[in-house]
Formats: sequence, C-alpha cells, structure tokens
Amino acid sequence: MKKLNKLSLPAVILISSIILGGFFYASQINKQRSIERQQQIEIEQKEQDQLSKEFKEQKTKEEAEKLLNDCLSNARNNYSDRWYEECKAQNKLTSKCIDINELSYDEYLKKYGLTEEEYIIQRNITPTNPDDPTFIWFDANWDYITRKSDECSCRLSVNKADRFNESLEKDKDECFKRYPQN
Repeated sequence: MKKLNKLSLPAVILISSIILGGFFYASQINKQRSIERQQQIEIEQKEQDQLSKEFKEQKTKEEAEKLLNDCLSNARNNYSDRWYEECKAQNKLTSKCIDINELSYDEYLKKYGLTEEEYIIQRNITPTNPDDPTFIWFDANWDYITRKSDECSCRLSVNKADRFNESLEKDKDECFKRYPQN
C-alpha cells in the first residue's frame, strides 16, 4: 500500500500536469487562432478600404471627365448657336435651314409631311442595316443632324468669325480650368 501511495502522488502530479498542460496548450492555440483571425480581419478591412478608395478615386475621375466633356460640348454648342444666329440675322439661311436648326427630326418630318422612308429616299441615304428600323431611324436622324453644319451654315466676315472662334477657345479654356484632369 505504501508503494502504491508513493507511486500515486507522482502519477497524480504527472496526470495533473498533462491535463493542465493540455488546457494551457488549448488556450494558447485558441488565443493564437483569435489573433490570426483578428489580423485577417484587419487585412481584409485594409483591402476593402483600399478598394473603396480606388473606387471613389475612379468615380471622381470619371465624374470630372464627364463634367469636362459636358462643358466642352456646351462650348461647341454655344459656338454653333452663335454662328447660326448670326447667319440667320444676316438672312443668309433658307427657311428650310432655319427649320432644320430649330425643329427636331420628328417635327421636321411632320411639318413637311414626310415619312421616314420618304426622307431617306429624298436625301439618298443608304441605311447601314435596311432590315432594322432602328438603324434606319438612326441613319436618317444622323443625316438630319449633320445637315445643320454641312448645308445650313454661312460664311461670316473674318472679324465675326474670329470673334466667335476666340470665344470658343476662351470657353474651352474655362472648361479646362474649371474641370482639370489629372
């Protein structure tokens, strides 16, 4: 019995040490996994923040480009409108050209009692895809739009033309100042 007591104390200590060591080891493993999870979450958050920042920068850049393009388009439209108004004021445009500048494509067809097909024939347009009504409409509409600058313009005096051209350049420069690109 004494022998058993002598052996049981070290056995109890050994078993207790193994159990305590196991718990300590398990808690350290759990702690390490928790730290790794936290680090992974931080890495993912940083990646998400970076992607969000890049997305915002890209969106800001696209918005700035759109604003610049809109501004430049407005400058060109204002230039064309001023030129047209001057030609009109000098009675250098036909009534049909005035209509082309002041009416939409559909309004023009209605005023002159034309169908889309009649307009295409009258203007000798070859649609890019004659079987698709959308292409026919697009081609006819594009022809109508280009007529404004191709057929319905006039020659202005050098002074007026220079003034309009300078005004256009000034408006474009203002666009680039207002919406600088990186």
